[in-house]
Amino acid sequence: MATTHPIDPDKPPSAAERKHLETRLRRLYDAEKSYVKARANLAAIATLSMSSSPVAKGEVRVRETFVYREDPAPGDASDRKLPPKKYWPPAGRLANPRGAALRLMLIALFEAQARTMPGQRPDNPRPLQGKGNEIGWTDLLATDAKPALDGLTAMSVSAKKGRHLFSALELLHAEDLISLPHGQDRKNKHRGFLLNDEGGERPSGPNDLYVVPRKTENYFSLPVALFTNGWIHVLEDSELRYLLMLCRYHHMVPDGFGFKVKAGTRLLHMAIGPDTYDRHIWFTRFGLNEVTPDDGRRDDGTVEEYGKGSKAIPHTLRLLPKGFERDALKIVTKVIDEQ
Repeated sequence: MATTHPIDPDKPPSAAERKHLETRLRRLYDAEKSYVKARANLAAIATLSMSSSPVAKGEVRVRETFVYREDPAPGDASDRKLPPKKYWPPAGRLANPRGAALRLMLIALFEAQARTMPGQRPDNPRPLQGKGNEIGWTDLLATDAKPALDGLTAMSVSAKKGRHLFSALELLHAEDLISLPHGQDRKNKHRGFLLNDEGGERPSGPNDLYVVPRKTENYFSLPVALFTNGWIHVLEDSELRYLLMLCRYHHMVPDGFGFKVKAGTRLLHMAIGPDTYDRHIWFTRFGLNEVTPDDGRRDDGTVEEYGKGSKAIPHTLRLLPKGFERDALKIVTKVIDEQ
């Protein structure tokens, strides 16, 4: 029987990893003021959520089609290469190291499910950029943006956040994950955008408008604390994709049980390659998952006798939902600083 222990969580970073961590830490500190406001705004939405809505019950429902292709992409999983991007599920195609499309999609699902019952279709009365005490869509995103004042041009943080939001909405629209009722207008065409089904672009016709999943549908749940405690703002896109995979499989097993995700499933059905899968190391450091390696794996994750025909047996993973019940910025900055 394998022994439960984290996968080399104390291994020091390489020079390239250290540079990335320093950049990430600086951006997190630069975004702290914006993070505090965005977290408070999402918490306010949860507090005011409609009784018996998914959010009021502590979950945000995500259809499986957002992260999982029923038919495997063409290719051979044994070479560990990702299939062409056109075969990726929507969550993979939205991921971008400096973009906001993936987190905006998840925030939009949270926002819709706070005020809409299962089986119902949400509208979108929220302004893109709020005024006064209004909470607009830009107020639900955290940013490390600073005002640009170079003597010739000036751009406020609000304007930069608006540009970031519009870029994310354009990608969501290109993937048929939102509809734009005012898309023909020359100005402010993104206002009142409507969510589409999480499956995104369909090969045989237009996508349907979004309906909050019913109990009878194939969905998994994200913890509301992902949004109300700020994790949605501090996790990178690769970490959010790893989390989506974790939550999908966590939903399929009894509470407290672990699960394994085969390499072929990860690569050909979910477009999750080794780099994204290795986020389990950081999730261990953050206290968000537990990993049980197989006896045949060494501490560095390699496999004994691999070159002699031994197969790489998947780790056993276990989501730790209570880990999200802490302030994300404090946890992540502390862990990165320690590294």
